[in-house]
Order: sequence, then C-alpha cells, then structure tokens
Amino acid sequence: MTNPFADTLHLRVRPSAILKYLTLLLHASAAVIIATLAVYRPPIALLLPGIAVAGTYAWRRAGLRTSGAIVRLRCGGDGVWHWQTASGAWHEGQVTSAVCVGPHLVCLGLRPAQARLRVYSCALFSDALSEDGHRHLRARLTITRSRERTNLRARP
Repeated sequence: MTNPFADTLHLRVRPSAILKYLTLLLHASAAVIIATLAVYRPPIALLLPGIAVAGTYAWRRAGLRTSGAIVRLRCGGDGVWHWQTASGAWHEGQVTSAVCVGPHLVCLGLRPAQARLRVYSCALFSDALSEDGHRHLRARLTITRSRERTNLRARP
C-alpha cells in the first residue's frame, strides 16, 4: 500500500464564483455605507472612488486576471511548494501560513525561496479546485502541520 501523501500534489486553480460574489458584496456594502454617511457629511463621499478602485482590483484578482494571481500549485512529498502565477512565472518556496475553514476554504501564504519579504496569498474556496484536489490539499496541510508540531516537541 502506497502513501498518497508521498506523491506530488498537482492543483489547477480556477476562478472562484464564491470569491467573486463575496468581493462584490463587500465592496458594494462599503459603497452603500459611505454613500449613506455622505448625505450628512459630504466630504466622506471622496472615499467612493477609492472603494471603486479597490473593488475593481479585487474583482480582477478573484477572476485570476492579475499577473500575481496563483493559477497552479504543486507540492511534492518533500514539502517544497511550487506555484505558477498568471504571468506564467514559476516560483519555489514554502508555506508560511495555512488556514483551513472546514471543507469550504483554504487560505495559503507562500514565500518564495529567494525573497524574504514577498509573500503570495491565495484564498481557495471549494469551487476553485476540483473536489478531490481541495480535499487532498486540506489533508496535506493538516498532516504537515501535525509533523511540524511533533518535530518541535522532539527538539531539546
């Protein structure tokens, strides 16, 4: 019997409808609140263009149409992560943070090996990956985390 976590995990990221509509909802809500407050304090309306620009960028990022958006992930059995951005560039590095929110969402922070300050962030809702891919990713992150805890306790 082979260990499925020793195999390389290949994931192709699709644009997430959940993330796009959540982005739209949050920015539209902010615009409505600011517009309502602007009735009583007109200078507050100057914030609306900023909300529109941020909302447009967030919508494009959720649709994987920015150059830094992650479109592919690959993790080998050795724990080294590779990812491809929408610009076509491949990066190698490690996971700096990983949060799993049930079976619905995985948030990753990925740091390239050659850059200490750059961190790529990736929010992967369940519709951004195949069902098996999302499940395997959550399992891989859970097992990696438990191994790290065990290794920390074993050190003198």
